[in-house]
Amino acid sequence: MHHLACVLHPRERGLTPYRVVYRRAESPPVPSMRDDGCWYTHPERDETAIVWAQDEASIAEVLTYHYPHTWSHLRVLTT
Repeated sequence: MHHLACVLHPRERGLTPYRVVYRRAESPPVPSMRDDGCWYTHPERDETAIVWAQDEASIAEVLTYHYPHTWSHLRVLTT
């Protein structure tokens, strides 16, 4: 699981960690890093992360900061 925030030290800034699930869209075709001429895409997938935000309403801003136009279906998990 990874942590997402818009600042370097979120705890020191008083941000709250929220455990969330969201969907990442399929990526556009990406060339292989090897010299074999292949192209691939990352498939659509659900991801779980800790998002550090001011409040629950600002979680979407953090996701948009990291993944502009490629996430949807946000769900905040409760403890």
